[in-house]
Amino acid sequence: MSHAMQQARATCAKYLAHYAEPETQSLALFPQHLNYQHVLVIPAFEETAVFVERFVHSILAQQSCLLIVVINQPDNKLGLEHQQAQLNLRDAIVQQGRVTWQQDNLALVDLSHENQQVKTKSAVLIVDRFHHAIPAEQGVGLARKIGADLAVSLFNTGAIASPWIHSSDADAYLPDNYFSAHTKDKIAKNAVATCCNFYHYSEQQAIHQANKRYENALRYYVAGLVYAQSPYAYFTIGSTLSFDMLAYCQARGFPKRSAGEDFYLLNKLAKLGDVVYLPEVIIKLDARPSQRVPFGTGPAVQNIINLTEQGQEYVYYHPQVFIELKTCLQAFSTLWQHRLQPELWFTGLSELTQQALKNIGLPTFVSKQKSAKEVQFNKQLTVWFDSFKTLKFIHALRELGIESIALEQAIAEAPFR
Repeated sequence: MSHAMQQARATCAKYLAHYAEPETQSLALFPQHLNYQHVLVIPAFEETAVFVERFVHSILAQQSCLLIVVINQPDNKLGLEHQQAQLNLRDAIVQQGRVTWQQDNLALVDLSHENQQVKTKSAVLIVDRFHHAIPAEQGVGLARKIGADLAVSLFNTGAIASPWIHSSDADAYLPDNYFSAHTKDKIAKNAVATCCNFYHYSEQQAIHQANKRYENALRYYVAGLVYAQSPYAYFTIGSTLSFDMLAYCQARGFPKRSAGEDFYLLNKLAKLGDVVYLPEVIIKLDARPSQRVPFGTGPAVQNIINLTEQGQEYVYYHPQVFIELKTCLQAFSTLWQHRLQPELWFTGLSELTQQALKNIGLPTFVSKQKSAKEVQFNKQLTVWFDSFKTLKFIHALRELGIESIALEQAIAEAPFR
């Protein structure tokens, strides 16, 4: 084993010892003769088994993959009437193969039984987090963390070969090149995460159109960040995300949140290396409105549908906020030189940008970095002005007067495509 691999294993072991979820302890007796090339994690709440059946009959299942399905349920929806969907899903997964190992709330379903028409070396690891419900406020973030932590544990013992954890959702149709695109010769050396291309689809026209508008908004936002030359210009969609095991452990895993867990994990990962976009790996997503999470695609789509029915416009960030952001990021290159008198640096910016930066706390950051060397100062500035601060800056500009406009108008007027 190389020195780099030894260090990676040590980092993973430290994470597992101090930060991993209790489910990982149940893997102590996992069959040592079992090993898989890839690992895919999918949280499932009130889902049917269609996504598992899709996986079983896909090219991916023929590539030796362990599919970890975290069947979860929030503790604010207890009772058999809420549990039934989870029970049905577990039973349906078991019917896809045969259970070869069980421990606590884990069950391994081997998919290579003799009666199956399609031969595969893959399996499904079922995690039961519906009998022991997940705290509602930790929601899907905890579900994803449980699955990813199990993947890290199995990687550390050699049961998983690939250093990539693939994270998706039940509504995703994963393409045949999903795993192969993550081989060493196709991913940048410094890559810590990847975001796949995507599109939404629904046979119901109203839902399809609402998703299309929201998708346009997402692409417009990332295009604006690219235009501004932000180092945090990437999509934050949980169903299109993959990440390196070592980086995941260094970032201490998924945050336990009921929404936005993908955004905050990527925000931490992007400070450790490159987040790479894979345009050739195209994931189809079922377009569906949802209120199962407080914000994200589902609620946004439902909001767009409601606005359309009421004859109102769906508004989004004015392109001027990205112009202001670009000017601001370019000006950061000279901030260190003015760290002792930052007020002189501020005068080179528009009044709106000056106020927005003050509102999000830039003067406080500068005051704490007065003795830093230039390289260290600029590095800390990039870490401080991360994707979350970038969003706060954009919101501050909006609150100061650069109001959102109709999405289609914003796209038409933007100096980027």
